[in-house]
Amino acid sequence: MAHLYSLRKSRRALHWCYSSFKKKGKNLSQNLKSQFEDNLKQLEKAVFDKDRTRADSLARQAEEFSLQHFKKTTFEYVIEIGVAIILALIIATIVRQVWFEPYEIPTGSMRPSFREQDHLTVTKTAFGLNVPLKAKHFYFDSDLVRRTGVVIITGDNIPLPDQNTTYFGFIPYKKRYIKRLIGKPGDSLYFYGGKIYGIDAEGNPLEELLNDPWMEKLEHIPFLTFEGDISFPSQNQVLFKHMNLPVGKVFFKRFGTPTGEIFNGKEWIKDQSFESTKAKEEIRSFGDFWGMGNFAMARLLTKKQVENYTDVDIRDLEEGVLYLQLRHTPNLTYPPPQLFQDRHQYGIHVPALETIIPLQQKHLDAIMDNMYTSRFIVKNGSAHRYNIEGSTPYSGNARFSDVPDGTYEIYHGKAEQVGWKGKTSQLPETHPLLRRDASRVQELFNKGIDFSKNEARAFSQGYYPHRYAYFRNSDLYLMGAPILTKEDSTLIQFLQKEEGKERQSTSSNPYLAFTDRGPPLKNGNYDIEFIRKFGLTIPEKRYLVLGDNHAMSADSRVFGFAPEDNIRGAPSFLIWPPGDRWGAPPQTAYPFLTLPRLIVWLIALAIFITWYVLHRKRMSTRIFPE
Repeated sequence: MAHLYSLRKSRRALHWCYSSFKKKGKNLSQNLKSQFEDNLKQLEKAVFDKDRTRADSLARQAEEFSLQHFKKTTFEYVIEIGVAIILALIIATIVRQVWFEPYEIPTGSMRPSFREQDHLTVTKTAFGLNVPLKAKHFYFDSDLVRRTGVVIITGDNIPLPDQNTTYFGFIPYKKRYIKRLIGKPGDSLYFYGGKIYGIDAEGNPLEELLNDPWMEKLEHIPFLTFEGDISFPSQNQVLFKHMNLPVGKVFFKRFGTPTGEIFNGKEWIKDQSFESTKAKEEIRSFGDFWGMGNFAMARLLTKKQVENYTDVDIRDLEEGVLYLQLRHTPNLTYPPPQLFQDRHQYGIHVPALETIIPLQQKHLDAIMDNMYTSRFIVKNGSAHRYNIEGSTPYSGNARFSDVPDGTYEIYHGKAEQVGWKGKTSQLPETHPLLRRDASRVQELFNKGIDFSKNEARAFSQGYYPHRYAYFRNSDLYLMGAPILTKEDSTLIQFLQKEEGKERQSTSSNPYLAFTDRGPPLKNGNYDIEFIRKFGLTIPEKRYLVLGDNHAMSADSRVFGFAPEDNIRGAPSFLIWPPGDRWGAPPQTAYPFLTLPRLIVWLIALAIFITWYVLHRKRMSTRIFPE
């Protein structure tokens, strides 16, 4: 026996049948019209009398009659479904643009906080009210934007390639990017020791950049490469940009040595890296910008590679298992810059000094204890970086022949295998991927965080991976860890040699030692004047956003300051994969009760209440008055 319709369902049947009758009833005979109208009147009476049994019988009769006489044509079905789909897409787009949406992490630019294939929910009301499908706001409260918090930005008006995408396959919009917000308008920021020292427009120290628990676990480098973004404004000129700002240029002459200039914020001046080793009063060289000179690019060489690819006499070095080569003190004068051609394109290496530190097995062990890589795929002994949007393996030196095929990642020396939908499982320390011999350490380190295939031709063309060295508290750091401490005899001897090389250098063969210049402090406090002169100052209505994975992130270092209009929201919850990262994102929680959120919720509530009232009124009003 069929289950009785509820009174609510019978009422819905009444309204549907009546609507169909009004649209197509004109084709019925007068007798059928009268019979069907009488049936609907009895159905309505049964509903209002709360006679469920009779209402059920009459509702079924009305439905059967309607299906028989008011059957929709194929065209009507198509139109109805099309309108429903379009309406649903419009509503979904507005909700995703203005209220909240799911988001999948496509790259490793925010490692370790977020990894490829992580699934998040994103609130769009954290800071303001967004205009759908446009980089604009109906309302925006900059005070709600928090330094060290994670934000979602749109790619509108940002110089990044391949930004165009679509909602649901046909609604055009720009890709979104997830980054950590570091600087707000008026801030001045200086990079030292993998950390950021900042002051706001009034000169107040931004201590959260150092002390926020999430920032303590991260390191930040003010560049991806010394070269930054290169362009050729004219046949004999090369322009260098960092933070999407023109900072240097080199002029090539038909005869004579190329000359380099920097833009100090006011005018173009000659690069003066080696004119004085004393403390500078203003930016005078390429390496002075924002603390770039505090960092070196690094790679590991074998003894044979030192002999073949450097000018260093191996007899002047202590014996090492491997040798750490550092490229430091970027400038635009020495050694003389030279153009090179790579794959039919011209390039240039920013002139920089080089030095070498011999490493022992204890140093290699320390490197492996802190090793990190991108997510990568091993197949048939070769490796290539994982890409959620598709990646093509390349054939190179098959140095992973002992590693089974699969997808892997390494962070803080721990290796994990990546399974279904990004779920990971930790591998034992005895796994062949974590071998600690020189060849495996060199391979993992020189592949870089981006697992670049360029490493195969690195030594002959001067390629350096995205690995960086810097001093902090007199210790030498690699990969965010003190690999050579101040007490290490290897570091002590290296610094002594660096000082000797600087003393013995000449104007024709200059050298500046790679040493610890110290943080921007004066008597233990922030040196406000120094940070303002040498730091990066954020313009009005602009924000500095950086990826937590400093070595593999297209962020403000590439596209410059993010316009305020581009800030669209913030992550609210990590919903996949399960594990210790599941839950609230790695940031100090944004306030839950904000004006933008309150406005959107009130609008949504008002729409629902209005619909509910109108629906209830429609359902409670008689079609056929008594």
